[in-house]
Amino acid sequence: MRIGIVAGEVSGDLLGAGLMHEIKKLYPNVVFEGIAGDLMQNEGCEAWYNSESLSVMGLFEPITQLPKLLLIRKKIYLKWLKNPPDIFIGVDSPDFNLTLEKKLRDKGIPTVHYASPSVWAWRQRRVKKIKKAVNKMLCFFPFEEEFYNKHNVPALFIGHPLADTLPENLDKKIERRKLGIDSSKLITIMPGSRIDEVSRLGLIFAETAKILAKKYKSISFISPMVSEKIKSKFEKQLKSCGIRDSFKLLDGNAIQAIAASDAVLLASGTATLEVALLGKPMVAAYRVSFLTYFFLRVFKMIKVDCVTLPNILIKKSIIPEFIQNSVKPKILSESVNNFLVDPSKSNKMKKEFDGLRDLLKQGANKKAALAINRLIESKNLR
Repeated sequence: MRIGIVAGEVSGDLLGAGLMHEIKKLYPNVVFEGIAGDLMQNEGCEAWYNSESLSVMGLFEPITQLPKLLLIRKKIYLKWLKNPPDIFIGVDSPDFNLTLEKKLRDKGIPTVHYASPSVWAWRQRRVKKIKKAVNKMLCFFPFEEEFYNKHNVPALFIGHPLADTLPENLDKKIERRKLGIDSSKLITIMPGSRIDEVSRLGLIFAETAKILAKKYKSISFISPMVSEKIKSKFEKQLKSCGIRDSFKLLDGNAIQAIAASDAVLLASGTATLEVALLGKPMVAAYRVSFLTYFFLRVFKMIKVDCVTLPNILIKKSIIPEFIQNSVKPKILSESVNNFLVDPSKSNKMKKEFDGLRDLLKQGANKKAALAINRLIESKNLR
């Protein structure tokens, strides 16, 4: 059994590794090959390129990387054309994977997309392309399956892997002690997993921390870093603000950093779901290039009122969200400080989060692996 797999970025690598682990239980001799990060490679994937090579975001930002991305996609497509895998799995990275999936499916290779793009939220016309590209869409959220059913796209809600794997009821004091932090207040700051995210948010988050540091005598900050590249970038931003000494930078270890904190300031994305499942209050920020934001608004490409996943799932604006020009240190610091001065606000947010784990804890990787197994064994792939 040979499986082609492409995962972009750190989040895709984590998802891909969990899925591979379950597939190996069904096919012990399976061979994985494609684009993978360190975690997927540790699970045995032969990586032709690293997942970080696909790390881009926005509508126009990928243009500068387009020649490189097109060349990578062409090379792996030609490889699989000469020696077709039994199935192809695209893990997230829809702008890269959907075109590849369509080309492979047109050649008779069954395709699965793991982690639906936010087609329900923006650029909904992509569903037409998805219908032609995938034999099965595996969805993390129930409303995604409902959306695809309306458009006659084969889809399955499998729950979210984070709900299966994240520990419950971690003790804040114990986790803080393990980290060697003795300040009375601790804020976890997560400026993003991509360089362009950190470029837009890192300095603002650093200035936010500086404002909070002036308010409290005993406060510190902790930031789990997804890579050395991100760590180096953020550290330079902290030093330029004169706040580096108040920060503890970790190599990964996001769960412990979140669990130890009083509140979290972060870039909007999958990490907001992680924080919600760990029951922590948070403030989320989202910034893209001016050109991307202009087109999103002018052409009304965004179809939802909220950008953070927990808000969308709960159907309430419980998490403070700040977008584009409202992402300013003074505004962010005031919002974070609300949780420090009024514990009842933290408790209220935690109660809103309590139902998320039950909703999303479905054994996602196992359900995904079984769905892929059924597709491989099926004689009706098209």
